[in-house]
Amino acid sequence: MTAILLAAGVGKRLLGLTGGRAKCLIEIDGKSLLLRLLEGLAAAGVHEAVVVTGFGEDGVRAGIGDGPSGIRVRWLSNPRYREGAILSLWTARETLAGPVLVMDADVLCAPAMIALLVDSSHRNCFLLDASVEPTGEEQMLLVRGDRVWNIVRGGVSGYELAGESVGFLKLSAGAARVLRELLEIRVAAGHTGIEHEEVYPELCERVEIGFERVDGMPWTEIDFPDDVTRAERAVLPRIERR
Repeated sequence: MTAILLAAGVGKRLLGLTGGRAKCLIEIDGKSLLLRLLEGLAAAGVHEAVVVTGFGEDGVRAGIGDGPSGIRVRWLSNPRYREGAILSLWTARETLAGPVLVMDADVLCAPAMIALLVDSSHRNCFLLDASVEPTGEEQMLLVRGDRVWNIVRGGVSGYELAGESVGFLKLSAGAARVLRELLEIRVAAGHTGIEHEEVYPELCERVEIGFERVDGMPWTEIDFPDDVTRAERAVLPRIERR
């Protein structure tokens, strides 16, 4: 299994905090978000990661170097990183031929969450947090039975369960190839300003994708300066106690 980490975005709302560096290099207790994810992947038995960079890519590569022990890091560059994140995933399309993890690189989480995804009995799997109080901005996974049927920002009614997506998705080789097909259709049609998650509803229609619940486990996406404060004061202490 190879992990694709999407680390190309500008992170405009955090530029004052990052000093112009890429968001994935934000340090929580002296260690960057990207390095923490790579360490979590290595601990979960994932031995290869493809990191897609764009904004501040020289700094990202210098900040990670060869990466932590136990995992090989390969680098890809998305020169059109100011468009939608779909292009970052499309940059890694050659990796979508075998089993993969697709991961946002701006997440702080317990390593156990990564291991839960890797070890899940579901060949295709999201991480779902149903304990989140939705604000309307979250990418919500919508479930009937044991299957995720849709992902919608803010969510909609008519489903048995809804929960926020952590931003990580595991796919089998066959499902990864379907995702590549869907990405190719969108990119060819000029839909280059969208997020990669906007392709996931079509993927959910064509591929059975399960989920693992992470309710109450410590994690946060880093989008705003307040998220960094929360990560340092609330999330990391809980991770370290686990």
